[in-house]
Parts: sequence; C-alpha cells; structure tokens
Amino acid sequence: MAENASAVLEVVRANYDTLTLKLQDGLDQYERYSEQHKEAAFFKELVRSISTNVRRNLAFHTLSQEVLLKEFSTIS
Repeated sequence: MAENASAVLEVVRANYDTLTLKLQDGLDQYERYSEQHKEAAFFKELVRSISTNVRRNLAFHTLSQEVLLKEFSTIS
C-alpha cells in the first residue's frame, strides 16, 4: 500500500506543473454519516429471525457437541 502511495506521489511531483484540478459537481451535498447504516435494522431482524428459528427447531439437548459442530460448519 505504501509503495502505491509513493508511486502516486512520485507521478504528482514529476508532473506538478502540468496538472489541472477539476472541481466535481455535488461535493457540497452529502449523506450524513451514521454509525448504523440503513440496512442495519433489516439485518438485525434477519439474524434474530434465523437464530429464533434455529433455537425453536433444533433440539440442542439431544445432539452431541461433535454433531452440532459438524452441522454448523456446513452453514453457508
């Protein structure tokens, strides 16, 4: 990563006199940053639904640890 940055810096320095900066449209408008993304509520509910479904339909007390680990290792 540092090599790429130094290569870019090298190109900028070598061509500084001929560089032209262009102002991009819409830079003054931005979506406000949020720690919780819009999709967070959807995925939170999805995970809750899946875990509730697994708890409801899987009898943990009748399965050995080995069987459980094997079962969950194939989830994709």
